[in-house]
Amino acid sequence: MPKSVSHNDPSQAEMFRLLKIFGLASLALVLILSFFDGHRANNSGEDPTFTIKDAGLLFFYNVRRIDYHTSRLPETKLVIYTHKSFNKDSTLNTLLLDIIVNKNNQTAFLFLNPQGNYMNRKMLLRNVESQKQDSLTVSPSSANRHSHLENAKTIGLWLQEESGNVEVLSENKWIPLFEGKKEEQAFLHTLNDFLKITGKH
Repeated sequence: MPKSVSHNDPSQAEMFRLLKIFGLASLALVLILSFFDGHRANNSGEDPTFTIKDAGLLFFYNVRRIDYHTSRLPETKLVIYTHKSFNKDSTLNTLLLDIIVNKNNQTAFLFLNPQGNYMNRKMLLRNVESQKQDSLTVSPSSANRHSHLENAKTIGLWLQEESGNVEVLSENKWIPLFEGKKEEQAFLHTLNDFLKITGKH
């Protein structure tokens, strides 16, 4: 009599893992597209906060781009840059910061990109070293460019403090937002590179 297939079949487990990664990546793509769909240029032109400066973009292309993974969305003329020091496993619970360049209208944006279990819910962050117990809520579904930029700046300021200890509330416990210094530095490098691209640094 033939034996039934075991639920612990490694091939089934691997297929489930790949499907999960594909599903999370698809959701992130939808969020990014909605991020731009609600903020197209009007007759008065784009917000200067996000306008690319030629010198800044040239510096990024010639010097800094080598440190980034690149994803392209040809149908929308979008290019997404993710620092190579971020862990690209989308099943891990962490927060990426992407630079998104829109070649159609010469604009660039920051996109806070939660991964793993953080993707589908609001993230409550806190600055451990602050005497005021500063906190910040990050919403992965927000399509507000200014919100992504200001939240990224706040996290950046926290990371640049002496201890740079930023935590996230997960399952009723406060845990470090990033696994180590490498990801913290990737966040700061991405923020600084965006500010150079837009002439704000």
